[in-house]
Amino acid sequence: MSLRTLTPVFRNLAVASTSVASVQPFQCLCNQMRNFTFSAKLLKSLAEEHPAPKISEAQKFLQEGTVGAEHWLSVNQSRFEESFPTPETLHQSFDGIPFKELPIVHIKATKNNTLINAVTFENQPIIYTSCRLEGFKNAKKKTQIAGHATGVAAGQKLLRRGVKAVRIKLKGLGPGRMTSIKGLTVAGVQVISITDVTELKELGPRPKKQRRVG
Repeated sequence: MSLRTLTPVFRNLAVASTSVASVQPFQCLCNQMRNFTFSAKLLKSLAEEHPAPKISEAQKFLQEGTVGAEHWLSVNQSRFEESFPTPETLHQSFDGIPFKELPIVHIKATKNNTLINAVTFENQPIIYTSCRLEGFKNAKKKTQIAGHATGVAAGQKLLRRGVKAVRIKLKGLGPGRMTSIKGLTVAGVQVISITDVTELKELGPRPKKQRRVG
Protein backbone atom coordinates (compact mmCIF):
# COMPACT_ATOMS: atom_id res chain seq x y z
CA MET A 1 0.00 0.00 0.00
CA SER A 2 1.49 3.34 -1.07
CA LEU A 3 1.64 6.57 0.87
CA ARG A 4 -0.99 8.20 -1.39
CA THR A 5 -3.60 5.60 -0.38
CA LEU A 6 -2.89 6.11 3.32
CA THR A 7 -3.31 9.88 3.20
CA PRO A 8 -7.17 9.84 3.04
CA VAL A 9 -7.24 7.44 5.97
CA PHE A 10 -5.18 9.79 8.12
CA ARG A 11 -7.43 12.68 7.11
CA ASN A 12 -10.54 10.73 8.15
CA LEU A 13 -8.99 9.89 11.51
CA ALA A 14 -8.10 13.50 12.11
CA VAL A 15 -11.64 14.63 11.30
CA ALA A 16 -13.11 11.96 13.56
CA SER A 17 -10.84 12.91 16.44
CA THR A 18 -11.72 16.59 16.15
CA SER A 19 -15.44 15.79 16.05
CA VAL A 20 -15.21 13.59 19.13
CA ALA A 21 -13.22 16.21 20.96
CA SER A 22 -15.83 18.81 20.11
CA VAL A 23 -18.68 16.65 21.37
CA GLN A 24 -16.97 15.23 24.48
CA PRO A 25 -14.35 17.61 25.80
CA PHE A 26 -11.38 16.15 27.64
CA GLN A 27 -11.76 15.99 31.41
CA CYS A 28 -8.88 15.80 33.83
CA LEU A 29 -9.07 12.69 35.96
CA CYS A 30 -5.99 13.37 38.04
CA ASN A 31 -7.97 13.91 41.23
CA GLN A 32 -9.97 10.71 40.71
CA MET A 33 -6.97 8.42 40.30
CA ARG A 34 -5.21 6.60 43.09
CA ASN A 35 -1.51 6.77 43.58
CA PHE A 36 0.39 3.49 43.54
CA THR A 37 3.68 3.60 45.36
CA PHE A 38 6.27 0.95 45.91
CA SER A 39 8.39 1.28 49.00
CA ALA A 40 10.86 -0.86 50.87
CA LYS A 41 8.28 -1.64 53.56
CA LEU A 42 6.39 -3.88 51.19
CA LEU A 43 9.44 -6.06 50.85
CA LYS A 44 9.61 -6.78 54.58
CA SER A 45 7.92 -9.83 55.99
CA LEU A 46 4.74 -9.72 58.02
CA ALA A 47 6.62 -10.87 61.07
CA GLU A 48 8.83 -7.77 60.93
CA GLU A 49 5.91 -5.43 60.33
CA HIS A 50 3.65 -7.00 62.99
CA PRO A 51 5.82 -8.47 65.73
CA ALA A 52 4.23 -10.67 68.38
CA PRO A 53 3.53 -8.97 71.71
CA LYS A 54 5.97 -9.72 74.48
CA ILE A 55 4.61 -11.85 77.34
CA SER A 56 5.99 -11.59 80.83
CA GLU A 57 7.04 -14.64 82.79
CA ALA A 58 4.05 -14.35 85.15
CA GLN A 59 1.60 -14.27 82.24
CA LYS A 60 3.43 -17.17 80.60
CA PHE A 61 3.08 -19.32 83.71
CA LEU A 62 -0.58 -18.35 83.97
CA GLN A 63 -1.29 -19.31 80.35
CA GLU A 64 0.58 -22.59 80.57
CA GLY A 65 -1.18 -23.51 83.80
CA THR A 66 1.97 -23.96 85.87
CA VAL A 67 0.91 -21.62 88.68
CA GLY A 68 -1.33 -24.24 90.27
CA ALA A 69 1.53 -26.72 90.41
CA GLU A 70 3.31 -24.57 92.96
CA HIS A 71 0.59 -25.06 95.58
CA TRP A 72 -1.09 -28.09 97.13
CA LEU A 73 -4.84 -28.31 97.66
CA SER A 74 -6.14 -30.17 100.68
CA VAL A 75 -8.85 -32.72 99.91
CA ASN A 76 -11.17 -34.02 102.60
CA GLN A 77 -10.87 -37.82 102.48
CA SER A 78 -12.72 -38.58 105.70
CA ARG A 79 -15.86 -39.83 103.89
CA PHE A 80 -14.08 -40.98 100.75
CA GLU A 81 -14.44 -44.69 101.47
CA GLU A 82 -18.17 -44.39 102.15
CA SER A 83 -18.90 -44.00 98.44
CA PHE A 84 -17.61 -47.51 97.68
CA PRO A 85 -19.74 -50.60 98.34
CA THR A 86 -18.88 -52.95 101.16
CA PRO A 87 -19.86 -56.59 101.81
CA GLU A 88 -22.71 -55.27 103.95
CA THR A 89 -24.12 -53.39 100.96
CA LEU A 90 -25.26 -56.66 99.38
CA HIS A 91 -27.59 -57.27 102.32
CA GLN A 92 -29.13 -53.80 102.42
CA SER A 93 -32.65 -53.17 101.13
CA PHE A 94 -33.66 -50.30 98.88
CA ASP A 95 -37.37 -49.66 98.36
CA GLY A 96 -37.99 -53.06 99.95
CA ILE A 97 -35.69 -54.89 97.50
CA PRO A 98 -32.27 -56.33 98.42
CA PHE A 99 -29.32 -54.75 96.65
CA LYS A 100 -28.40 -57.91 94.77
CA GLU A 101 -31.97 -58.22 93.42
CA LEU A 102 -32.28 -54.66 92.11
CA PRO A 103 -32.95 -54.20 88.37
CA ILE A 104 -29.90 -53.30 86.32
CA VAL A 105 -29.90 -50.52 83.72
CA HIS A 106 -27.24 -50.99 81.05
CA ILE A 107 -26.26 -47.70 79.38
CA LYS A 108 -24.06 -47.88 76.31
CA ALA A 109 -22.82 -44.43 75.29
CA THR A 110 -21.29 -44.70 71.83
CA LYS A 111 -19.92 -41.90 69.70
CA ASN A 112 -23.11 -41.57 67.66
CA ASN A 113 -25.88 -42.90 69.91
CA THR A 114 -26.94 -43.72 73.48
CA LEU A 115 -28.58 -47.09 74.19
CA ILE A 116 -30.44 -47.87 77.43
CA ASN A 117 -31.47 -51.41 78.30
CA ALA A 118 -33.03 -52.38 81.65
CA VAL A 119 -33.12 -55.99 82.86
CA THR A 120 -33.96 -57.79 86.08
CA PHE A 121 -31.32 -59.39 88.29
CA GLU A 122 -32.16 -62.64 86.46
CA ASN A 123 -31.34 -60.95 83.14
CA GLN A 124 -34.96 -60.72 81.97
CA PRO A 125 -35.61 -57.67 79.75
CA ILE A 126 -37.78 -54.86 81.09
CA ILE A 127 -37.41 -51.93 78.68
CA TYR A 128 -35.19 -50.79 75.84
CA THR A 129 -34.82 -47.38 74.24
CA SER A 130 -32.29 -45.27 72.38
CA CYS A 131 -31.86 -41.79 70.98
CA ARG A 132 -33.14 -42.97 67.61
CA LEU A 133 -36.30 -44.45 69.11
CA GLU A 134 -36.96 -41.18 70.95
CA GLY A 135 -37.04 -39.20 67.70
CA PHE A 136 -33.46 -37.99 67.29
CA LYS A 137 -32.14 -38.62 63.79
CA ASN A 138 -28.77 -38.43 62.07
CA ALA A 139 -26.29 -36.11 63.81
CA LYS A 140 -28.78 -35.15 66.54
CA LYS A 141 -28.37 -38.60 68.11
CA LYS A 142 -24.83 -37.83 69.28
CA THR A 143 -25.71 -34.81 71.41
CA GLN A 144 -25.95 -34.47 75.17
CA ILE A 145 -29.55 -33.28 74.88
CA ALA A 146 -30.48 -36.51 73.10
CA GLY A 147 -28.86 -38.56 75.86
CA HIS A 148 -30.73 -36.61 78.53
CA ALA A 149 -34.08 -37.01 76.76
CA THR A 150 -33.45 -40.74 76.33
CA GLY A 151 -32.68 -41.08 80.04
CA VAL A 152 -35.90 -39.27 80.97
CA ALA A 153 -37.93 -41.48 78.64
CA ALA A 154 -36.32 -44.63 80.06
CA GLY A 155 -37.04 -43.46 83.61
CA GLN A 156 -40.71 -42.84 82.82
CA LYS A 157 -41.03 -46.30 81.29
CA LEU A 158 -39.47 -47.86 84.39
CA LEU A 159 -41.84 -45.99 86.70
CA ARG A 160 -44.85 -47.18 84.69
CA ARG A 161 -43.64 -50.74 85.26
CA GLY A 162 -43.23 -50.21 89.00
CA VAL A 163 -39.42 -49.94 89.03
CA LYS A 164 -38.30 -47.15 91.37
CA ALA A 165 -34.72 -48.12 92.33
CA VAL A 166 -32.07 -49.43 89.93
CA ARG A 167 -28.39 -50.13 89.56
CA ILE A 168 -26.56 -48.67 86.57
CA LYS A 169 -23.81 -50.25 84.51
CA LEU A 170 -22.23 -47.67 82.24
CA LYS A 171 -20.20 -48.52 79.16
CA GLY A 172 -18.63 -46.20 76.62
CA LEU A 173 -17.30 -42.67 76.43
CA GLY A 174 -19.98 -41.05 74.28
CA PRO A 175 -21.55 -37.60 74.76
CA GLY A 176 -24.65 -39.08 76.45
CA ARG A 177 -22.62 -40.79 79.15
CA MET A 178 -23.57 -38.62 82.13
CA THR A 179 -26.65 -36.83 80.80
CA SER A 180 -28.52 -40.12 80.43
CA ILE A 181 -27.96 -40.88 84.14
CA LYS A 182 -29.13 -37.40 85.03
CA GLY A 183 -32.24 -37.98 82.91
CA LEU A 184 -33.06 -41.11 84.90
CA THR A 185 -32.87 -39.20 88.18
CA VAL A 186 -34.94 -36.33 86.76
CA ALA A 187 -37.67 -38.81 85.85
CA GLY A 188 -37.83 -39.93 89.50
CA VAL A 189 -35.84 -43.18 89.43
CA GLN A 190 -33.58 -43.73 92.44
CA VAL A 191 -30.05 -44.62 91.34
CA ILE A 192 -28.43 -46.83 93.98
CA SER A 193 -25.05 -47.49 92.38
CA ILE A 194 -23.12 -46.66 89.21
CA THR A 195 -20.61 -49.15 87.85
CA ASP A 196 -18.33 -48.24 84.95
CA VAL A 197 -17.71 -51.32 82.80
CA THR A 198 -15.97 -49.55 79.92
CA GLU A 199 -13.38 -51.81 78.34
CA LEU A 200 -9.92 -50.28 78.16
CA LYS A 201 -7.25 -52.06 76.16
CA GLU A 202 -3.97 -52.25 78.04
CA LEU A 203 -1.63 -52.81 75.12
CA GLY A 204 -3.89 -51.77 72.25
CA PRO A 205 -3.66 -52.98 68.65
CA ARG A 206 -0.42 -54.09 67.09
CA PRO A 207 1.48 -51.07 65.73
CA LYS A 208 2.18 -50.68 62.04
CA LYS A 209 5.54 -52.09 60.98
CA GLN A 210 8.36 -49.64 60.54
CA ARG A 211 8.90 -48.26 57.06
CA ARG A 212 12.01 -49.63 55.42
CA VAL A 213 14.15 -46.92 53.83
CA GLY A 214 17.06 -47.77 51.54
